[in-house]
Order: sequence, then C-alpha cells, then structure tokens
Amino acid sequence: MSTINIHGNITSLKQSIIDELEGLYELEISKSDFVPAELAEKMSLMTTKINREISVYINRKGTVIDVSVGDSSTVSLPEVEGRRSSARLSGVRCIHTHPNSNGMLSGVDLNSLITLRLDAMVALGVREGNVVEIYAALPAQTDNAEIYGPFELHDTKMNLLFERIMEIDKGHTEKVFANQEDEERAILVGLETSAGKTLNGKSEGERSLDELEELAFTAGALVAHKVLQKRPVQDPAYFIGKGKVEELSLMRQELNANTIIFDDELSGAQVRNIEELTGAKVIDRTTLILDIFAQRARSREGKLQVELAQLKYRLPRLIGLGSQLSRLGGGIGTRGPGEKKLEVDRRHIRRKINYLENELSSISRRRGLLREGRKDNNVPTIALVGYTNAGKSTLMNKLCKADVLAEDKLFATLDPTTRRLMLPDGREALLIDTVGFIRKLPHDLVEAFKSTLEEAVFADILMHVADASSEEADTQISVVNDILINLGISNKEIVLVLNKMDLVNKEDIRINYPDTKESVFEVSAANGRGVNELLTGIAKKLPVDDIEVEVLAPYSEGWVLPYMYDSGKIIEKDYIDSGVKIKALIKKSKLEKISDYIM
Repeated sequence: MSTINIHGNITSLKQSIIDELEGLYELEISKSDFVPAELAEKMSLMTTKINREISVYINRKGTVIDVSVGDSSTVSLPEVEGRRSSARLSGVRCIHTHPNSNGMLSGVDLNSLITLRLDAMVALGVREGNVVEIYAALPAQTDNAEIYGPFELHDTKMNLLFERIMEIDKGHTEKVFANQEDEERAILVGLETSAGKTLNGKSEGERSLDELEELAFTAGALVAHKVLQKRPVQDPAYFIGKGKVEELSLMRQELNANTIIFDDELSGAQVRNIEELTGAKVIDRTTLILDIFAQRARSREGKLQVELAQLKYRLPRLIGLGSQLSRLGGGIGTRGPGEKKLEVDRRHIRRKINYLENELSSISRRRGLLREGRKDNNVPTIALVGYTNAGKSTLMNKLCKADVLAEDKLFATLDPTTRRLMLPDGREALLIDTVGFIRKLPHDLVEAFKSTLEEAVFADILMHVADASSEEADTQISVVNDILINLGISNKEIVLVLNKMDLVNKEDIRINYPDTKESVFEVSAANGRGVNELLTGIAKKLPVDDIEVEVLAPYSEGWVLPYMYDSGKIIEKDYIDSGVKIKALIKKSKLEKISDYIM
C-alpha cells in the first residue's frame, strides 16, 4: 500500500503497521458514536506497539479524513482538509492517544482545539494496549476550553457531547474563532554558554533576553514566552540542540506563536533546520534589528543604508531560504541554461550591493563638502552618541529647543538630525543626533551606517549620553565605548552625560567613572536639571579660535561689514560720523585682512 495518507513521523515504522494505520480510513463509524470503540481499541494496540501517539480526524459524517503519527510525547496536528472556512467550528474532531496512560489533555491539545477550530479534542490514555481513561475538550465561548472526563471506553455519556458541540457552533462568536495569523506572536530564545556576571540576580544571558524583548516590542511583536538554554557550546545545526528545538515546536503550538526570535546570529542552515522542525518563522537578533531600522528609515540615505545592511546579511545565508533557490534556471539574464537560481540571486545581490555602496559614497562626499563648509565658517560640531533609548533625542530637544521625535522605544532615532545650539559664551555650535548603539550590534549595520557615523568621527566633541536609571548603565557605557574604539574615534574629547537622574537616587548609581569627573555631567533631559552646567562645560571644552576686536569700518570700505558678518559674530554695532564702529568675535585667521581698521 502507499503511505501517502499517513502523515507525521512514520520513520522506521514497519510496513505492517503502516498498513494497519491506513486501514483506519476504512472503518465504518456511526455518526452518533463520539469515540468509536473499535477505532479506539485499534489505535491503542498500535500505540503500544510503536510507542508513538496516533491522531485520527473524523468529520461529522463519521468519515476518517486524516491519520497522523507522532512520537512518544506528541502527535502533529496538521491543517486537515474538509474543514469549513468560516469562523464557525470546523466540523472535525480529533481523537488521539497518550502512550503514558494519562488521558489528561495537554496545553498543545487545547491550543490546537481553538486554533484549528475543531469540534472536539479527545485524548485516550493508553497502557499495555488498553484504553484506561478518556478526556474530551470542547471549545468554550472564550479563549479557554470546556474539559469533560474521565470517561471509560464504552461510556455512552460521551455521545451527549454532540449536543453541546451543536450549541457552541450555533452560538459562536466571530471573536473566539477569528483568524489570528496577522498577529505576530513570538517566542524569544537565548543561549548562555557560560555563567557570566550576574546583576540583581539576573545572568548576562537573561539581561540580553530582556533587551531582545524590548526589541521585539519595538518591532511590533507580542512576546508569548522567553526561553534561555544553557549549554557549553552552540549546536552547529540547531543552535540550542535538536531536543530543545523539538520542545520549542510543542511550546509554539501551545502558545499559538508564529515566530521564534533568537538572541544571536544564526547561520542559513540553522534557520532552515529550525524552521523545518518547528513549522514557524525563525529570525535572529540581527534580522530583528534590521527590521526595526527598515520601519524607521525616513531619509533616502537611511533607506539605502538599511537595504545595504540587509543584502550583506542575506548574501551568505541564501542557502537557508529554501530549496527553491537551487533550482536550475535559464533564459534572459543568466549565464546559461545550467546555472543555478541560487547563483543568479547571488549575482543580483552583489550588483545591488555595489550600486548601493556607490550611492552612499556619493552621499558621503556631499557630507564631506558640508563639513568643510562648516570648518571654513569655524562652526564647532558636537555629536550625541550613546546606547539606544538613553534619551539623546530628548536631550537635543531640551538643549536646542527643538522638536525631534523622542519615543520610549529602542532606535526611535535612525536618520541623523542636526540642530543649532547656542552656547553660554555667545558662540553657536551644531548638535548632531546619531543612531543609538546596542550590544551585539550587527557588523554589517555598522559598515552600512558609516557615512552617518562619520558625523561622530569628524565632530569636535562627543557627548556620550547614558541612562543613569538603567541597571545596566555601566555595561551600556562599555558597549558604546567599544564601538567608538572600533570606529577609531575613542581618542576624541568625550563628555559623559548621565541622563534620567530624576528617575534614580544618586547613591544607587553603579557606574565606573573616568579617572577624573571633570567630564561627567548629571542631567535630566525631561525636566532640564543640570542642562545649564552641561552647556557651560561644553563651551569650555570647545576650541576657542575667536578673538574679540573693535573695528572702525569707513563708509568708503563697504566690504568690511559683510566680511565681519561672514568671519565672526557681531556683538555691537554703532553708526558714527567716521564709519561703522563694530565690536565682534572674529576668527584669528581672518584678522589680517582687516588689521588696518582695528581700533
């Protein structure tokens, strides 16, 4: 016989068992028999022989429409044909075995009852080929289920459940059985290979997983559960081990999750293997961050940078995107009829990467020209850097009286923003808000955003904003410092700004200050506390190239006044008989041209 009608795990099953399983399709079942005794007995005997669960789907006409085999602890619950497509019940009930003699329904069973819109989910507790107890669950008018039992095999009370099913089906609500596929429900998975440093009772892996939860929230996912696996090294095929992935598969069904997010980068093979075993979409931390960036990119440059990072990340992982990429292709645009589609896609991505890199190089050159212009005008620049959600944008709004978007979310700012900043000594500076950093920041992302991060590279001062209220403030500061070192700008003048001081007691702060506290300022961007002291400190640190002079510009020399405006800052101006008397701050390098008119 063909095995096409038997689904699930039929590996290593004898042909005689497969034949018996296929024979279940031929059983004559009364429409009024809720748990047919002959069917239950056959299922129990086969379950004991193979020590695997067996699942049978029966429609309301009494026809067996699907037979599946699981393992010793679970059975697959596939989408079966013949169910009605409306929001009403499917008209199909599932009867399956539990080899451990316990007929109590599991969380996976109950979730499948709801999500598959089954009439009922029935579990047979099996011991030594006999049915020892039966439990049944019907979908209640909530997200829960009504559970009945235990029953014995020939208990006719079970047949009364048909009436209850009809009542539920007639009085159903669209809400209960609505399709929830559009909702992104995620399970987060982390791997801890060493104990690491604990903080407030949480290991490094647990804290990283908490941050992944914030990232998932920012991306729009609902976190259903978090899992932290501890093992000496990661598994090359399944990252956390095949056994743990199999547990994830059960958990996904029980929690009705459709996405699994890993806290580290996965290889293409790992993504493919885990997706095949769990039946869920699998993404890693890098993909999640790239998705957030894609949502938040507004400028053309930002969109180009995100696309470049995505393509660079995708290129070595094409093998993990499905077997369709290895089909033979041919025709226009390929090198020949024998070229694999995988190679075609790779060449296409490489061409796109080259194009994007050229476009970003062009934008970088334009940025360089703008920086040269600022340098000629002697306008100092200050770059805000720091961990994501440290409050950089809120601080910019307070310092510059600006209206930059500031949200309590990770990566609220993606595109660089520049605002004019007035310093206490009368000088002007440009304050530049840059993208926030995060631990495990993808290398491809740093590379793609180099043209944006150049604003920090060429700034006169870096203002490192840290969230003083975070339990991980010290770790976050170290992460930012490490990234600055990688960018080659750690030797710049850096001012550490401890933000959100209104949310924490000073004695509770656990931060390793620099050797000197001269460059540390405690502020609250939300209420303005410490902002004036910060501005004064910044003004003292900026290089002073201006000198105050008094000039008398004759009316016959009409170029002097415009020159003074272009080369410095006018403080006072007075029109007298002999000309225009001017007090101004002017760059030392510009003095020679007007030396004859200095008073």
